[in-house]
This record gives sequence, C-alpha cells and structure tokens, in this order.
Amino acid sequence: MTLDERLRAAERRLGKRIVLRGVREPDPQWRGRLTERRSHFLLEYRDATVGFFWHHDIIRELLDLLEQGETAAVLRDEE
Repeated sequence: MTLDERLRAAERRLGKRIVLRGVREPDPQWRGRLTERRSHFLLEYRDATVGFFWHHDIIRELLDLLEQGETAAVLRDEE
C-alpha cells in the first residue's frame, strides 16, 4: 500500500481528514508532531531538505501513532 493509499484509508476509518505540513523547525532534534484539530488531524514533519523524500519515514511513524489511537505526539531525535 502506498503512503497516499494508507492516508486515505486512515481518513475513512477515523472519520477526519489528515493534513500533512512540512515545517522548517530550528530545533535540530525535532522531527514531527501529531495534533488533533476539530475537523482534521495535522501531521507536521521536518522538511529541511527540499527534493528529498526522507520525510516519508516521519509521516509513516506519525501515522503509526495515529492508527494506534494517539491523537497528540511529538517526535524527536534521540540525543
């Protein structure tokens, strides 16, 4: 299943849209965040290098958390 297919299937199961947003965060340890909003779930991911798709792993990790029932989370690199 592609990432897009997985996102659409999760939206159907959860009954809310999932919005992805790339963020340029100055904190080098910050990787991503999951937030529940009234009308959607917001998955924000570190988008430091334009043109590369390494952020797909961050999106998958946030989606894993959402599918496990989490509605708020912050991902950080290990120190």
